Amino acid sequence: MRTQKQTIIIMDANDVPPIFINAPYTITIFENETEGTILFNAFAEDYDQGPAGEINYNILEVLPDDPYLFKIQQNGSVILNGTLSYTEKSRFYQLTLEASDSGGKYHGKDVVQKSSAFALINIEDVPDMNPKFQNTPYQATIPENSKVGTPVFRVLAIDGDLGIKDKITYTIQSSKPPELFEIGLLNGEIRVKGDLDRENLFDFNSVVELQVTAEEMHLNINGMVASANTSVSITVTDINDNTPSFYNCRINACNFNTSSEVRSFTTSLPEHAPQGAPIENLTIVAHDPDEGLNGIFMLHLEGPYAPAFTVSPRKIKNEGMVQIIVRDSSVIDYEQLKVIHIYIVANDTTNPNCCSRAFVTINILDMNDNSPKFTDERYVLTVKEHASIGTIIGTVTATDPDEGIFGEITYSLLPLSIYEFKVNSSTGVITVGNNTAIDRERRPIYYVTLQATDGENRADTTMIEIVLEDINDFSPEIARDSYSAFITEDKINELNIKIEAFDNDEEGTNNSKVRYAIIGGDYQQNFTIDPYTGILNSIGVIDREDINPSCNGKITLIVEARDLGVPSLSTNVSVVINIEDINDNSPVFAKSVYYASVMENTLGAFVALVRARDNDATEINNRVIYQIENGSRGAFLIRTILINNTDPKQYAGNITVDPTFALDYDKGPKIYILGIIASDLGVPPKSAYTNVHVTVLDMNDEPPVLDQISMRDLDVMENYTMVGIVRDITASDVDTNHSLIYRVVSVGCKKRNIADKLPDPPCQYWFGLYNNGSLYVNKSSVIDYEEYDEVLITIRVIDLYTEKNNQYTDGTLTINIVDANDNPPVFLAFKSKSVIVAELATISAEVTTVQAADNDTGKNGEINFVVTHVLFIYSDGRPSIVLPDVFEASRATLIGDEYTATIRIKSSLDKTLKGQYNVTIKAKDKGDPSLDATNYLDLITVDETFKARLEFQVTTEDVQRNLNNIAIILRKATQSDPRVVSITGVGNGRVQSLTRNVARSIMEVYFIYNNGTAIAPNNLNGILQHDPESVNELIELGLLNIKETTKPINGESLLIVIIGGLIAGFVIVLAIMITLLFCVRKSYKRKLKSATAMNTAKTISFDALQSGPVVPGTNKYTMEGANPVWNTNFDTSTDLNFEDITSDQASINSLDVNLVDMMIEKPQVKPNASMMTEKTMGIHTNENARVLNFAPDIEKERDGWKRGVDNLTTLSTDI
Repeated sequence: MRTQKQTIIIMDANDVPPIFINAPYTITIFENETEGTILFNAFAEDYDQGPAGEINYNILEVLPDDPYLFKIQQNGSVILNGTLSYTEKSRFYQLTLEASDSGGKYHGKDVVQKSSAFALINIEDVPDMNPKFQNTPYQATIPENSKVGTPVFRVLAIDGDLGIKDKITYTIQSSKPPELFEIGLLNGEIRVKGDLDRENLFDFNSVVELQVTAEEMHLNINGMVASANTSVSITVTDINDNTPSFYNCRINACNFNTSSEVRSFTTSLPEHAPQGAPIENLTIVAHDPDEGLNGIFMLHLEGPYAPAFTVSPRKIKNEGMVQIIVRDSSVIDYEQLKVIHIYIVANDTTNPNCCSRAFVTINILDMNDNSPKFTDERYVLTVKEHASIGTIIGTVTATDPDEGIFGEITYSLLPLSIYEFKVNSSTGVITVGNNTAIDRERRPIYYVTLQATDGENRADTTMIEIVLEDINDFSPEIARDSYSAFITEDKINELNIKIEAFDNDEEGTNNSKVRYAIIGGDYQQNFTIDPYTGILNSIGVIDREDINPSCNGKITLIVEARDLGVPSLSTNVSVVINIEDINDNSPVFAKSVYYASVMENTLGAFVALVRARDNDATEINNRVIYQIENGSRGAFLIRTILINNTDPKQYAGNITVDPTFALDYDKGPKIYILGIIASDLGVPPKSAYTNVHVTVLDMNDEPPVLDQISMRDLDVMENYTMVGIVRDITASDVDTNHSLIYRVVSVGCKKRNIADKLPDPPCQYWFGLYNNGSLYVNKSSVIDYEEYDEVLITIRVIDLYTEKNNQYTDGTLTINIVDANDNPPVFLAFKSKSVIVAELATISAEVTTVQAADNDTGKNGEINFVVTHVLFIYSDGRPSIVLPDVFEASRATLIGDEYTATIRIKSSLDKTLKGQYNVTIKAKDKGDPSLDATNYLDLITVDETFKARLEFQVTTEDVQRNLNNIAIILRKATQSDPRVVSITGVGNGRVQSLTRNVARSIMEVYFIYNNGTAIAPNNLNGILQHDPESVNELIELGLLNIKETTKPINGESLLIVIIGGLIAGFVIVLAIMITLLFCVRKSYKRKLKSATAMNTAKTISFDALQSGPVVPGTNKYTMEGANPVWNTNFDTSTDLNFEDITSDQASINSLDVNLVDMMIEKPQVKPNASMMTEKTMGIHTNENARVLNFAPDIEKERDGWKRGVDNLTTLSTDI
């Protein structure tokens, strides 16, 4: 026989795609990594040979989208191809890497095999950026005169490196002008440092420019201090703190400072100046340095002659020239007024100090518009005859209102020939010029003309009549040197004294006639004297109290006795009248009602001093004492005190608070009306009554009380939804004089009712409080519900006027932060990005679970899951296809803070498809607007025949607890990825109670390679034999046995089973027919035998019978071994009529078939219950059991293990 050797070369087909090793790749790099740096090395293996095994690498996708930021070399090195930035770009990148071979033949076609893997690159921040000021530019305002320490504004800078967040310090580098503000080193709060006066900042337009520097506490990556600068403009706003001032200057040449202020001006004005004429030579400028409305003031004139003028303008803003204009020229008359004084009043209506005044002196200039003028046209003068030369007869003058030379008057007598009299040319005094010539008996009357001429010879004349009088040279004489008398003050006309005098002049002439008159005395009006008789009387009642106390009750009158001569001569005498006092006056209070006030809680305090005066002259009648009659309520005392020790002495009632009694304004009464009586010591005494209204003043001794309505809980939406004032905090104070301000004492932050214990929680900057109690949302801070959901602000109301006790009250305002939908759902990390799915999994079968969380609450935090896209990726490299309605997500359930949903199969999987499903899952919240997040899941389909069953002799809880260790051992032993499908318990307690080595839990596992293939269960034992150490560890963890999973019946197998069942049924029917024929034949034979049985029985001895003949087929065969029969009637219908023997009709075919005999003759196996159960219910028998093989060094343990397994197998079969 001839043989020939032939070589067959097997060509490699491109049937294996490249497989990435150790994928996915995760690395962390710094943001300042240099361009060109190799970040990591990706490596893929392809078991094909030739070009089909040559691997090309490519980056399919970069998320977020920056396709040129990374590149990959053909050796798998991923290189940084650009620059990174933690702040300005992204903090992480996801790269989709592709490994493809160079192509090759597969099933006759050119195929390029590809696979992909993910690479996650986390970017770590480095300190390379300066801090950044937030919400610039900064501009603020503050009223001038604000107190030192008043907060103005808060600047905020944050570290530009958002991943580091270094602390920031603040300093003021420069200030124009300087030293007006300071800044908090750590909090950036700008406060008042110096005296703020807007009027001193005109050179800076009332704006203070600050240069603020923010520095990070730690050095940056270059070893330098990271800093940033910003400008802060603080406008000092005006308050009306200046009254207008006056200056003597021109409007464009004024120096408006305090030293240049002028309060008085002087000018001149010609008399009769016309109406509307301005007063010249006045340069008055009014100036108010305040701004806006505060700088507006009104002007008007004041003074007696102000109506004669008007001021222009009436209204000035900041500064203006002031003019005074003539309004009434008739008043401007030099002859009437030489000087006019008026005030210019600048009224700043909104300033508490109101007004400023300037005093203006106007000198009126004279004009010669008047001639000299005598008052009368005729004057009568008298002179004693023979009066001496120079005797002044009289003075007659004229008036000229003009001044200066225009008003200088010269007097002269006309005619010029008169010599008896002379006139002073300057004064107008007329005197005797020749005493011998003026003789009454020769010429009793002279008539002369007096002329008055001014400086411009304007003249006037008047007639002078000079009468000569006779002279009287004797005076009257009185008989006594003085007179005295005593009267009582209440008597009427009690006084009657006669004064007598005589005159030695010639009787019958007037020079000798005497007349009496009272010419002196302080109280002469109370007396009268008869001028002819000289009788002195009192008029009415004389009141002692009307007499000056210094007179001591004595009235001295001077009585004159005068003759009627010309000139008249007289003589005087004194009359002393003594007035005796009686108690005829009651005390009289100085006021009908007294009003006083006293501060509460002041023991022994002075209240008021009441005074009553008694006009009686003597001390016995005018001494006054005081007492409180009613209204005191035990709270007040009154004492009589001497207030004037000189006569007449005066006494007052000193009212004080009882030192043992404390007045209380709040408890009342607030007003006391005291009834005060003043009594004298006269007989009988007289008294007076008055009321003293005492008002109890409120001492600020009660603390303010916060209004609970304004302190009720407040809801504030997070983020910038609510800005500005959100609540006005109010308080009340029972004290009448109070001034309340509000302060924030502390701020507490809570999240889910857990307080933040940090010393400086961020929420303290979310809200601010004005002094007036207005609570506002700070624009410079962002309220974040996810950071804190409750803010507790302790607010303090302070009474600035408190004089006693506590001046403040604290209260806590709870602010509930209302959630806004500002957080999208966040997927929790999948236990595995790829999940194994059985090809024949049923509809609604659970594939995996997804979890997501949302930091929002309520509807904003409720999550639903939706499968939005399913992409099937063929394992053979064919283009991927979209498969709708393959998977669906169940309704999400909330477990703790996480929502969980199950991804289920929605429609039957196509087992002809080989590859994996890429499922896109979206998590959406129920907010408005809704936010969502997307994640991806790879589902790998595997035939269920690859599912292995691992039996454990421990409980499912123990298996679950040791699951990670079991997975690690299996991964190490099999070099694959074990995917646990389920862990279930075995519930047969009876069996478990019989032996220890019995399965109590079953773990179903797929063992998947990186290329997507799986380990067949029948190969698992062989693989584990190579790692006995791992096997021992698994046994220690409770592993008992490893079995295959019964292969499910698919459609094709089901058809085969049906056909096989039909064939088996046909065979069974045929067997039954054959058996039936065989049984009929045998029955026939037996009946033939029974026909001869009676004859045979007759030949047998009756002693051997128990009870009569034993006939087969009858009920009489009762011996041992006989056939059992029924003792019933025979049914002839069952007779086959093979013979005529009627005795056999009683049989019911008990002899037809002897089953025992048949089983002996033809053994048949009947399925027992355990076999049926194993086939139908999947209970594992000895046929399916595969006992683990062990290495020789553990032979004893293996034998024991095998015996245990054999026992388990036997018990399982029995079940």
